[in-house]
Amino acid sequence: MFFELTDLLTCPRCGPQHGLVLLVKDVEDRRVREGWLGCPNCRNDYPVEAGVADLRLAPGPETEAKPPYHEEELSIKIMALSGLEQEKAVLALDGRLAHAASAIVERAPELEIIVLLGSRDAGGVEAGVSRIMYDVEIPLAERALRCIALAPGGDPERVAAASRRVAGEGRLVLFDAREEDIEAAKSDGLTVLAAEGSTAVAERRSGSLPIVG
Repeated sequence: MFFELTDLLTCPRCGPQHGLVLLVKDVEDRRVREGWLGCPNCRNDYPVEAGVADLRLAPGPETEAKPPYHEEELSIKIMALSGLEQEKAVLALDGRLAHAASAIVERAPELEIIVLLGSRDAGGVEAGVSRIMYDVEIPLAERALRCIALAPGGDPERVAAASRRVAGEGRLVLFDAREEDIEAAKSDGLTVLAAEGSTAVAERRSGSLPIVG
């Protein structure tokens, strides 16, 4: 886990208003191999083991309900739709897109990729990639990410949660998206820039507000 990502992480128990404090046991090249993330509010600790931060409230078996999403040249498409290829920024991927992380880093080494997982995958400490396990609310600060990409497959609640993490002028990239997924992004104030088949990209423009009622 990249050391500097601590500023983006939030307590899964207390919510996005409460950040976490990192206690490092083993670090190399600013990547934490072993340590703990603690919440000053609820006093709960979350382990970082083999480079993976476990922010699940009830660690258990596999929780990814849908299989990985495969599409030809997926990493290239994610980069093109994110608009981040030449920028130093953070890009978050959901678990169904995790297999594209390494290829994205090869194309854009300035990026830091956050992979959001339901359970531990085969990855560990890897340059440019930080893996975070969660099981309730996405443990990232709201309005803080330049881009988050996911394959919801008909999960508007997940899309809404991801949309809330998109910063001003940031983007939400959707693969395997249904109509209700795209509507969830719109409801949070994002503007759909393009949609073709099950792929869509939306942006949070300056002054945009969620739709209420």
